[in-house]
Amino acid sequence: MDRKWYPLPIVAMGILLSFVAAMMFGTNTYTLQQVLEVIFSLDMTDQAHQILYEIRMPRVLGALLAGFMISISGLVLQSVTHNDLSEPSILGINAGANLAIIVGALVLPTLPFIGVMGIGFIGGMLVGLVILSMTRYRSPMHLILAGAGISLLLYAVTDFLVITFGLGQYVAFFTAGGAAGQSMSNIVLVFPIALVLATVLLFLAKELDILLFGDEMAVSLGQNQTLYRGVTLVLAIMLASMAVAMVGNVVFLGLLVPHIVKMLFGNMHRFTIVYTGMLGAMIFALSDMFARVFNETPVNAIIAVIGLPFFIYIIKKRGRKYA
Repeated sequence: MDRKWYPLPIVAMGILLSFVAAMMFGTNTYTLQQVLEVIFSLDMTDQAHQILYEIRMPRVLGALLAGFMISISGLVLQSVTHNDLSEPSILGINAGANLAIIVGALVLPTLPFIGVMGIGFIGGMLVGLVILSMTRYRSPMHLILAGAGISLLLYAVTDFLVITFGLGQYVAFFTAGGAAGQSMSNIVLVFPIALVLATVLLFLAKELDILLFGDEMAVSLGQNQTLYRGVTLVLAIMLASMAVAMVGNVVFLGLLVPHIVKMLFGNMHRFTIVYTGMLGAMIFALSDMFARVFNETPVNAIIAVIGLPFFIYIIKKRGRKYA
């Protein structure tokens, strides 16, 4: 077995500890014994058990799942675009999914969650493809500028619709980001889809490795670039769009986690996909926990405390490349 798999049990234990900590701490604090009782001997006549099971557990599981999806999406986007700064929020995927979901809420107010995910995917896909087609043969800085500009435009349109139709409370959730309001039914729906998408990407790990070598090397190795780049891009946007439907617009997570993993484990995707998903789940669950501890501070603010300095570090380190 490759040595890079040795830390896997430690990371898995970290996820378990993150789950327990996120169950214990928040606006209200519960004991470890209460959390264990909810898991192993649930008593729905106990008010603490009821709150932990019906409100906090879906929120924590939703945060773990969303962090898993966002982080893997960011990793794949960085590989496909050959751009270290790519992630769903920078590419405008989040803004496109956000706007599409708001339009869907206006047209079909009773739209089920699976419909919300579908509409979010369509919106994210359209915007992502537009931005990538605009910046295909340009520098990574053009990608950032195009993504930021189109995202601002889409958010302005979203704000206009929100103000016009009185959807302030509805859209605040998508803007601030966070795992509040999750339900077990949504998690049961999203989890198998996310697992299948991640598994397919894991099977395509060698193709993603080849894409990292550049177009000329990929052609010389006989890879069908158009096919594999298109398939992996669609899978990444699906993951990001599902995450937006669950937790709103989360920034920096898809940028931060892949770079941490690549610094620790290298660039081979059979390792990075697994570790990125696991570490992203852990970081987002803990960020959401701290958001609850600090009186429901927007989770984006918590992630930005870590992500923004890291973003600046990447720009500084790779500045000549992006000039």
